[in-house]
Amino acid sequence: MRKGRLWAFAIWFVGAWQLFAQPPANDPAGRDAPKTASADEKAAADKAKTTDAGKTTDAPKTGDAAKAPESYGPTRCWVRPEYIMWWVKNSPLPVPLVTTGDPNVGFDPNAINTVNIAGAIDQPGTRLFLGNQRFPLPAFSGMRLSVGGWLDCDDSYGVEASGFALGRHQSRFAFASDAAGNPPLYFPFFSEIAGAERALPIADPLRGFAGDVAVTQSLRLWGVDWNGLMTLFRYPNWELVFLSGGRYADLKERLLIQNTTTDLIFNNTEILNDSFVTRNQFIGSQFGTRLFVTWDHFTFDVITKIALGVTHGVVDITGDISQIGPNPLIPPGIGTFPGGIFTQPTNIGHRTSNHFSILPSLEVKLGYAFNPRTRFLIGYDLWAWDQVVRPGDQINRNVNLTQNAILDPNGAGQLVGSAQPAALFKRSDFWAQGVSVGVEVRY
Repeated sequence: MRKGRLWAFAIWFVGAWQLFAQPPANDPAGRDAPKTASADEKAAADKAKTTDAGKTTDAPKTGDAAKAPESYGPTRCWVRPEYIMWWVKNSPLPVPLVTTGDPNVGFDPNAINTVNIAGAIDQPGTRLFLGNQRFPLPAFSGMRLSVGGWLDCDDSYGVEASGFALGRHQSRFAFASDAAGNPPLYFPFFSEIAGAERALPIADPLRGFAGDVAVTQSLRLWGVDWNGLMTLFRYPNWELVFLSGGRYADLKERLLIQNTTTDLIFNNTEILNDSFVTRNQFIGSQFGTRLFVTWDHFTFDVITKIALGVTHGVVDITGDISQIGPNPLIPPGIGTFPGGIFTQPTNIGHRTSNHFSILPSLEVKLGYAFNPRTRFLIGYDLWAWDQVVRPGDQINRNVNLTQNAILDPNGAGQLVGSAQPAALFKRSDFWAQGVSVGVEVRY
Protein backbone atom coordinates (compact mmCIF):
# COMPACT_ATOMS: atom_id res chain seq x y z
CA MET A 1 0.00 0.00 0.00
CA ARG A 2 2.75 2.41 0.94
CA LYS A 3 4.75 1.48 -2.18
CA GLY A 4 1.69 2.11 -4.40
CA ARG A 5 1.33 5.61 -2.90
CA LEU A 6 4.97 6.33 -3.67
CA TRP A 7 4.47 5.29 -7.30
CA ALA A 8 1.37 7.50 -7.58
CA PHE A 9 3.26 10.46 -6.12
CA ALA A 10 6.10 9.96 -8.62
CA ILE A 11 3.70 9.90 -11.58
CA TRP A 12 1.96 13.04 -10.31
CA PHE A 13 5.30 14.86 -9.92
CA VAL A 14 6.44 14.05 -13.47
CA GLY A 15 3.12 15.22 -14.94
CA ALA A 16 3.28 18.47 -13.00
CA TRP A 17 6.81 19.16 -14.21
CA GLN A 18 5.78 18.63 -17.84
CA LEU A 19 2.98 21.17 -17.45
CA PHE A 20 5.39 23.86 -16.21
CA ALA A 21 4.14 23.51 -12.64
CA GLN A 22 0.47 24.00 -13.64
CA PRO A 23 -2.03 22.86 -10.95
CA PRO A 24 -2.69 19.14 -11.34
CA ALA A 25 -6.20 17.77 -11.76
CA ASN A 26 -6.76 16.78 -8.10
CA ASP A 27 -8.73 18.24 -5.25
CA PRO A 28 -7.56 21.10 -2.99
CA ALA A 29 -6.71 18.68 -0.24
CA GLY A 30 -3.92 17.25 -2.33
CA ARG A 31 -5.39 13.83 -2.96
CA ASP A 32 -4.04 11.81 -5.88
CA ALA A 33 -5.53 12.54 -9.33
CA PRO A 34 -6.62 9.72 -11.60
CA LYS A 35 -4.07 8.91 -14.26
CA THR A 36 -6.70 9.08 -17.03
CA ALA A 37 -7.39 12.75 -16.33
CA SER A 38 -3.83 13.98 -16.94
CA ALA A 39 -3.71 13.81 -20.76
CA ASP A 40 -7.32 14.95 -21.29
CA GLU A 41 -7.11 17.94 -19.00
CA LYS A 42 -3.73 18.93 -20.40
CA ALA A 43 -5.16 19.03 -23.95
CA ALA A 44 -8.18 21.07 -22.78
CA ALA A 45 -5.94 23.51 -20.90
CA ASP A 46 -3.65 23.96 -23.91
CA LYS A 47 -6.66 24.62 -26.20
CA ALA A 48 -8.15 27.15 -23.77
CA LYS A 49 -4.86 29.06 -23.53
CA THR A 50 -4.64 30.02 -27.20
CA THR A 51 -3.54 33.65 -27.41
CA ASP A 52 -3.06 34.51 -31.05
CA ALA A 53 -5.12 32.56 -33.59
CA GLY A 54 -4.48 29.15 -32.17
CA LYS A 55 -0.96 29.73 -30.77
CA THR A 56 -0.45 28.34 -27.28
CA THR A 57 1.50 30.06 -24.54
CA ASP A 58 3.15 26.76 -23.60
CA ALA A 59 5.07 24.64 -26.08
CA PRO A 60 3.80 21.06 -26.27
CA LYS A 61 5.58 18.77 -23.83
CA THR A 62 4.02 15.45 -24.70
CA GLY A 63 5.80 12.17 -24.86
CA ASP A 64 6.90 12.97 -28.44
CA ALA A 65 9.09 15.88 -27.31
CA ALA A 66 11.14 15.94 -30.51
CA LYS A 67 8.11 16.82 -32.68
CA ALA A 68 7.72 20.54 -33.52
CA PRO A 69 4.53 22.27 -32.37
CA GLU A 70 1.58 22.61 -34.71
CA SER A 71 0.85 26.21 -33.68
CA TYR A 72 2.81 29.46 -33.79
CA GLY A 73 3.30 31.52 -30.60
CA PRO A 74 3.67 33.00 -28.01
CA THR A 75 2.40 36.40 -29.13
CA ARG A 76 3.10 39.05 -26.51
CA CYS A 77 5.61 40.98 -28.68
CA TRP A 78 7.02 40.54 -32.17
CA VAL A 79 9.64 41.97 -34.54
CA ARG A 80 9.58 41.34 -38.30
CA PRO A 81 12.50 42.44 -40.56
CA GLU A 82 11.92 41.89 -44.29
CA TYR A 83 13.79 42.34 -47.55
CA ILE A 84 11.56 43.79 -50.27
CA MET A 85 11.97 43.96 -54.04
CA TRP A 86 9.42 46.24 -55.65
CA TRP A 87 8.63 47.34 -59.18
CA VAL A 88 7.11 50.80 -59.51
CA LYS A 89 4.97 52.41 -62.16
CA ASN A 90 7.29 53.72 -64.86
CA SER A 91 7.73 57.47 -64.98
CA PRO A 92 5.58 59.22 -67.58
CA LEU A 93 7.35 60.88 -70.50
CA PRO A 94 4.39 62.09 -72.59
CA VAL A 95 6.35 64.38 -74.94
CA PRO A 96 8.84 63.62 -77.74
CA LEU A 97 12.27 64.34 -76.29
CA VAL A 98 15.01 63.17 -78.69
CA THR A 99 14.68 62.49 -82.43
CA THR A 100 16.80 61.81 -85.46
CA GLY A 101 15.99 63.04 -88.93
CA ASP A 102 17.11 64.00 -92.42
CA PRO A 103 19.50 66.99 -92.22
CA ASN A 104 18.53 68.04 -95.76
CA VAL A 105 15.02 68.93 -94.61
CA GLY A 106 14.81 72.72 -94.33
CA PHE A 107 18.48 73.21 -95.19
CA ASP A 108 19.56 75.88 -97.65
CA PRO A 109 23.13 75.41 -98.92
CA ASN A 110 23.46 79.20 -99.21
CA ALA A 111 22.40 79.56 -95.53
CA ILE A 112 19.91 82.24 -96.53
CA ASN A 113 16.59 80.51 -95.88
CA THR A 114 17.73 77.69 -93.61
CA VAL A 115 15.03 76.66 -91.13
CA ASN A 116 15.62 74.23 -88.26
CA ILE A 117 12.87 71.78 -89.11
CA ALA A 118 15.09 68.72 -89.59
CA GLY A 119 14.17 66.30 -86.80
CA ALA A 120 10.95 68.18 -86.05
CA ILE A 121 7.74 66.24 -85.49
CA ASP A 122 5.87 65.29 -88.70
CA GLN A 123 8.84 66.17 -90.92
CA PRO A 124 10.19 63.71 -93.55
CA GLY A 125 12.76 61.37 -92.10
CA THR A 126 12.01 62.19 -88.45
CA ARG A 127 12.16 59.19 -86.10
CA LEU A 128 11.63 59.26 -82.38
CA PHE A 129 14.49 58.04 -80.18
CA LEU A 130 13.02 58.90 -76.78
CA GLY A 131 9.64 60.18 -75.59
CA ASN A 132 5.89 59.63 -76.02
CA GLN A 133 6.23 56.67 -73.65
CA ARG A 134 6.85 55.73 -70.06
CA PHE A 135 10.42 55.96 -68.84
CA PRO A 136 11.35 52.41 -67.75
CA LEU A 137 12.61 52.01 -64.19
CA PRO A 138 14.39 48.95 -62.75
CA ALA A 139 13.41 46.81 -59.77
CA PHE A 140 14.12 48.50 -56.44
CA SER A 141 15.56 46.70 -53.42
CA GLY A 142 14.72 47.82 -49.91
CA MET A 143 13.95 46.89 -46.33
CA ARG A 144 10.86 46.88 -44.13
CA LEU A 145 10.77 46.57 -40.35
CA SER A 146 7.66 45.97 -38.22
CA VAL A 147 7.48 45.83 -34.43
CA GLY A 148 4.48 45.40 -32.17
CA GLY A 149 2.98 43.86 -29.09
CA TRP A 150 -0.16 43.21 -27.08
CA LEU A 151 -0.96 45.50 -24.17
CA ASP A 152 -3.21 43.19 -22.15
CA CYS A 153 -3.05 39.61 -20.93
CA ASP A 154 -5.89 38.52 -23.22
CA ASP A 155 -4.12 39.83 -26.35
CA SER A 156 -7.15 41.93 -27.23
CA TYR A 157 -5.49 45.35 -27.58
CA GLY A 158 -2.06 46.16 -28.96
CA VAL A 159 0.13 48.48 -31.02
CA GLU A 160 2.30 48.06 -34.10
CA ALA A 161 4.63 50.30 -36.13
CA SER A 162 6.16 49.63 -39.52
CA GLY A 163 8.53 51.42 -41.87
CA PHE A 164 10.06 50.74 -45.28
CA ALA A 165 12.57 52.33 -47.63
CA LEU A 166 13.59 51.58 -51.21
CA GLY A 167 17.16 52.17 -52.28
CA ARG A 168 17.60 55.12 -54.66
CA HIS A 169 17.92 53.94 -58.23
CA GLN A 170 18.06 55.51 -61.66
CA SER A 171 17.71 54.76 -65.35
CA ARG A 172 19.70 56.50 -68.05
CA PHE A 173 19.41 56.81 -71.82
CA ALA A 174 22.31 58.35 -73.77
CA PHE A 175 22.79 59.16 -77.46
CA ALA A 176 25.88 60.60 -79.15
CA SER A 177 27.13 61.44 -82.61
CA ASP A 178 30.61 60.98 -83.99
CA ALA A 179 33.01 63.88 -84.54
CA ALA A 180 31.35 64.69 -87.89
CA GLY A 181 27.82 64.90 -86.43
CA ASN A 182 26.45 61.48 -87.44
CA PRO A 183 23.88 60.31 -86.64
CA PRO A 184 21.95 63.59 -86.52
CA LEU A 185 20.15 64.23 -83.21
CA TYR A 186 17.55 66.87 -82.30
CA PHE A 187 15.35 68.26 -79.53
CA PRO A 188 11.84 68.58 -81.08
CA PHE A 189 9.59 71.31 -79.71
CA PHE A 190 6.69 73.56 -80.68
CA SER A 191 7.99 77.04 -81.40
CA GLU A 192 5.86 79.85 -80.02
CA ILE A 193 7.73 82.26 -82.30
CA ALA A 194 6.96 80.41 -85.53
CA GLY A 195 3.70 78.83 -84.38
CA ALA A 196 4.88 75.50 -85.77
CA GLU A 197 6.99 72.45 -85.01
CA ARG A 198 10.73 73.06 -84.89
CA ALA A 199 13.84 71.23 -83.65
CA LEU A 200 17.06 72.29 -81.93
CA PRO A 201 20.13 70.51 -83.35
CA ILE A 202 22.15 68.37 -80.95
CA ALA A 203 24.22 66.95 -83.81
CA ASP A 204 23.82 67.75 -87.49
CA PRO A 205 26.50 67.11 -90.14
CA LEU A 206 25.11 69.69 -92.62
CA ARG A 207 24.69 72.48 -90.10
CA GLY A 208 28.07 71.71 -88.56
CA PHE A 209 27.22 70.36 -85.09
CA ALA A 210 28.40 67.28 -83.15
CA GLY A 211 27.09 66.38 -79.74
CA ASP A 212 25.46 64.09 -77.26
CA VAL A 213 22.47 63.95 -74.95
CA ALA A 214 21.75 61.98 -71.77
CA VAL A 215 18.39 61.65 -70.04
CA THR A 216 18.39 60.32 -66.47
CA GLN A 217 15.44 59.43 -64.25
CA SER A 218 15.88 58.70 -60.52
CA LEU A 219 13.42 57.74 -57.78
CA ARG A 220 13.39 57.37 -53.99
CA LEU A 221 10.43 56.05 -51.95
CA TRP A 222 9.97 55.46 -48.22
CA GLY A 223 7.23 55.53 -45.61
CA VAL A 224 6.09 54.68 -42.09
CA ASP A 225 2.78 53.79 -40.46
CA TRP A 226 1.58 53.21 -36.93
CA ASN A 227 -1.55 51.44 -35.72
CA GLY A 228 -3.56 50.44 -32.71
CA LEU A 229 -4.77 46.82 -32.75
CA MET A 230 -8.08 45.40 -31.57
CA THR A 231 -8.97 41.73 -31.87
CA LEU A 232 -12.41 41.27 -33.42
CA PHE A 233 -12.53 37.46 -33.55
CA ARG A 234 -10.21 34.75 -32.31
CA TYR A 235 -10.58 31.02 -32.73
CA PRO A 236 -8.11 28.17 -32.23
CA ASN A 237 -6.58 28.47 -35.72
CA TRP A 238 -7.40 31.98 -36.93
CA GLU A 239 -7.97 35.53 -35.81
CA LEU A 240 -9.19 38.81 -37.29
CA VAL A 241 -7.68 42.06 -35.98
CA PHE A 242 -8.82 45.63 -36.70
CA LEU A 243 -6.12 48.25 -37.37
CA SER A 244 -6.42 52.00 -36.95
CA GLY A 245 -3.69 54.65 -37.02
CA GLY A 246 -1.77 56.90 -39.38
CA ARG A 247 0.63 56.85 -42.30
CA TYR A 248 3.38 59.01 -43.82
CA ALA A 249 4.80 58.44 -47.32
CA ASP A 250 7.52 60.25 -49.26
CA LEU A 251 8.21 59.97 -53.02
CA LYS A 252 10.95 62.01 -54.69
CA GLU A 253 11.86 61.85 -58.40
CA ARG A 254 14.16 63.70 -60.77
CA LEU A 255 14.33 63.90 -64.57
CA LEU A 256 17.60 65.39 -65.83
CA ILE A 257 18.34 66.28 -69.47
CA GLN A 258 22.02 67.01 -70.22
CA ASN A 259 23.34 68.03 -73.63
CA THR A 260 26.73 69.04 -75.01
CA THR A 261 26.95 70.38 -78.57
CA THR A 262 30.10 71.53 -80.35
CA ASP A 263 29.99 74.00 -83.22
CA LEU A 264 32.31 72.42 -85.80
CA ILE A 265 32.72 75.70 -87.67
CA PHE A 266 33.55 78.12 -84.84
CA ASN A 267 34.78 75.49 -82.32
CA ASN A 268 32.42 76.71 -79.59
CA THR A 269 30.68 74.38 -77.14
CA GLU A 270 27.24 74.74 -75.60
CA ILE A 271 26.31 72.80 -72.46
CA LEU A 272 22.60 72.57 -71.70
CA ASN A 273 20.87 71.28 -68.54
CA ASP A 274 17.15 70.82 -67.82
CA SER A 275 16.11 69.52 -64.40
CA PHE A 276 12.59 68.57 -63.27
CA VAL A 277 12.34 67.49 -59.61
CA THR A 278 9.11 66.43 -57.92
CA ARG A 279 8.38 65.45 -54.34
CA ASN A 280 5.18 64.09 -52.80
CA GLN A 281 4.62 63.92 -49.03
CA PHE A 282 1.49 62.22 -47.73
CA ILE A 283 0.16 62.40 -44.17
CA GLY A 284 -3.15 60.92 -43.13
CA SER A 285 -5.21 58.49 -41.09
CA GLN A 286 -5.64 54.84 -41.97
CA PHE A 287 -7.63 51.78 -40.98
CA GLY A 288 -7.64 48.16 -42.04
CA THR A 289 -7.69 44.52 -40.99
CA ARG A 290 -5.28 41.64 -40.49
CA LEU A 291 -6.40 38.05 -40.99
CA PHE A 292 -4.05 35.48 -39.48
CA VAL A 293 -4.49 31.73 -40.05
CA THR A 294 -2.41 28.79 -38.77
CA TRP A 295 -2.40 25.19 -39.91
CA ASP A 296 0.19 22.83 -38.49
CA HIS A 297 3.55 24.55 -39.18
CA PHE A 298 2.12 26.91 -41.81
CA THR A 299 0.75 30.44 -41.35
CA PHE A 300 -1.11 32.79 -43.66
CA ASP A 301 -1.50 36.58 -43.28
CA VAL A 302 -3.65 39.00 -45.25
CA ILE A 303 -3.16 42.65 -44.24
CA THR A 304 -5.29 45.33 -45.89
CA LYS A 305 -4.98 49.05 -45.17
CA ILE A 306 -6.41 52.23 -46.65
CA ALA A 307 -5.13 55.69 -45.75
CA LEU A 308 -6.98 58.96 -46.33
CA GLY A 309 -5.16 62.28 -46.14
CA VAL A 310 -3.38 65.12 -47.93
CA THR A 311 -0.51 64.95 -50.41
CA HIS A 312 1.81 67.95 -50.42
CA GLY A 313 3.23 68.13 -53.94
CA VAL A 314 6.38 70.08 -54.87
CA VAL A 315 7.71 70.83 -58.37
CA ASP A 316 11.20 72.32 -58.77
CA ILE A 317 12.27 73.32 -62.28
CA THR A 318 15.79 74.54 -63.00
CA GLY A 319 17.78 74.94 -66.19
CA ASP A 320 20.80 76.66 -67.65
CA ILE A 321 22.94 76.88 -70.76
CA SER A 322 26.66 77.62 -70.89
CA GLN A 323 28.86 78.79 -73.75
CA ILE A 324 32.60 78.24 -73.93
CA GLY A 325 35.12 78.43 -76.76
CA PRO A 326 37.32 80.79 -78.73
CA ASN A 327 34.53 82.33 -80.79
CA PRO A 328 31.43 82.64 -78.56
CA LEU A 329 28.25 84.28 -79.73
CA ILE A 330 28.32 87.95 -78.83
CA PRO A 331 26.06 88.76 -77.15
CA PRO A 332 25.97 87.06 -74.69
CA GLY A 333 29.60 85.87 -74.73
CA ILE A 334 31.20 83.23 -72.54
CA GLY A 335 29.23 82.26 -69.42
CA THR A 336 26.22 80.44 -67.98
CA PHE A 337 22.71 81.77 -68.50
CA PRO A 338 19.18 80.82 -67.35
CA GLY A 339 17.17 78.34 -69.38
CA GLY A 340 17.96 75.16 -71.28
CA ILE A 341 15.50 73.91 -73.88
CA PHE A 342 12.32 72.88 -71.98
CA THR A 343 13.23 75.05 -68.98
CA GLN A 344 13.13 78.82 -69.47
CA PRO A 345 12.69 81.80 -67.13
CA THR A 346 8.91 81.52 -67.62
CA ASN A 347 8.66 78.10 -65.93
CA ILE A 348 11.82 77.91 -63.80
CA GLY A 349 11.00 77.99 -60.07
CA HIS A 350 9.62 76.24 -56.98
CA ARG A 351 5.88 75.50 -56.79
CA THR A 352 3.69 73.62 -54.30
CA SER A 353 0.13 72.35 -54.06
CA ASN A 354 -1.98 70.24 -51.66
CA HIS A 355 -4.54 67.63 -52.71
CA PHE A 356 -6.67 65.00 -51.00
CA SER A 357 -5.24 61.51 -51.63
CA ILE A 358 -6.02 57.85 -51.01
CA LEU A 359 -3.30 55.25 -50.31
CA PRO A 360 -4.53 51.63 -50.26
CA SER A 361 -2.13 48.73 -49.62
CA LEU A 362 -2.20 44.95 -49.49
CA GLU A 363 0.22 42.46 -47.93
CA VAL A 364 -0.14 38.70 -48.36
CA LYS A 365 2.32 36.47 -46.49
CA LEU A 366 2.83 32.72 -46.38
CA GLY A 367 4.87 31.53 -43.40
CA TYR A 368 6.48 28.43 -41.99
CA ALA A 369 6.95 28.15 -38.21
CA PHE A 370 10.20 26.47 -37.20
CA ASN A 371 9.17 26.63 -33.55
CA PRO A 372 6.55 28.46 -31.45
CA ARG A 373 8.56 31.69 -31.60
CA THR A 374 10.11 31.92 -35.08
CA ARG A 375 8.67 31.72 -38.57
CA PHE A 376 9.97 32.33 -42.10
CA LEU A 377 7.86 34.55 -44.38
CA ILE A 378 7.51 35.09 -48.12
CA GLY A 379 4.91 37.48 -49.45
CA TYR A 380 3.46 39.77 -52.09
CA ASP A 381 2.90 43.53 -51.65
CA LEU A 382 0.71 45.98 -53.57
CA TRP A 383 0.87 49.69 -52.80
CA ALA A 384 -0.90 52.59 -54.57
CA TRP A 385 -1.10 56.39 -54.36
CA ASP A 386 -3.18 58.89 -56.30
CA GLN A 387 -2.77 62.64 -56.91
CA VAL A 388 1.04 62.64 -57.17
CA VAL A 389 3.24 64.89 -59.30
CA ARG A 390 5.86 63.18 -61.48
CA PRO A 391 8.67 64.96 -63.36
CA GLY A 392 7.92 63.89 -66.94
CA ASP A 393 4.40 65.30 -66.65
CA GLN A 394 5.83 68.77 -65.96
CA ILE A 395 7.57 69.15 -69.35
CA ASN A 396 5.89 71.79 -71.51
CA ARG A 397 7.12 71.50 -75.10
CA ASN A 398 5.62 74.86 -76.14
CA VAL A 399 8.81 76.94 -76.06
CA ASN A 400 9.53 80.60 -76.75
CA LEU A 401 13.32 80.85 -77.29
CA THR A 402 13.41 84.66 -77.43
CA GLN A 403 14.05 84.66 -73.66
CA ASN A 404 17.15 82.44 -73.95
CA ALA A 405 20.39 84.41 -74.10
CA ILE A 406 22.14 81.91 -76.41
CA LEU A 407 19.31 80.25 -78.36
CA ASP A 408 17.34 83.45 -79.11
CA PRO A 409 17.24 83.73 -82.92
CA ASN A 410 17.12 87.53 -82.52
CA GLY A 411 20.27 87.51 -80.39
CA ALA A 412 18.77 89.68 -77.63
CA GLY A 413 17.64 87.16 -75.04
CA GLN A 414 14.56 89.23 -74.19
CA LEU A 415 11.09 87.66 -74.14
CA VAL A 416 8.97 88.63 -77.10
CA GLY A 417 5.49 87.16 -77.40
CA SER A 418 3.74 84.61 -75.21
CA ALA A 419 5.31 83.49 -71.92
CA GLN A 420 6.03 79.89 -72.84
CA PRO A 421 6.82 77.37 -71.59
CA ALA A 422 4.35 77.97 -68.79
CA ALA A 423 4.66 76.00 -65.57
CA LEU A 424 2.55 72.84 -65.39
CA PHE A 425 1.35 71.09 -62.26
CA LYS A 426 -0.04 67.88 -63.69
CA ARG A 427 -0.95 65.03 -61.35
CA SER A 428 -1.23 61.31 -61.94
CA ASP A 429 -1.30 58.07 -59.99
CA PHE A 430 1.52 55.85 -58.72
CA TRP A 431 1.81 52.21 -57.68
CA ALA A 432 4.42 49.77 -56.47
CA GLN A 433 4.26 46.00 -56.22
CA GLY A 434 6.68 43.22 -55.49
CA VAL A 435 7.81 40.43 -53.22
CA SER A 436 9.08 40.28 -49.66
CA VAL A 437 11.15 37.76 -47.73
CA GLY A 438 11.67 37.92 -43.99
CA VAL A 439 11.50 36.35 -40.57
CA GLU A 440 9.26 37.05 -37.57
CA VAL A 441 10.33 36.48 -34.00
CA ARG A 442 7.84 36.48 -31.11
CA TYR A 443 8.63 36.58 -27.43
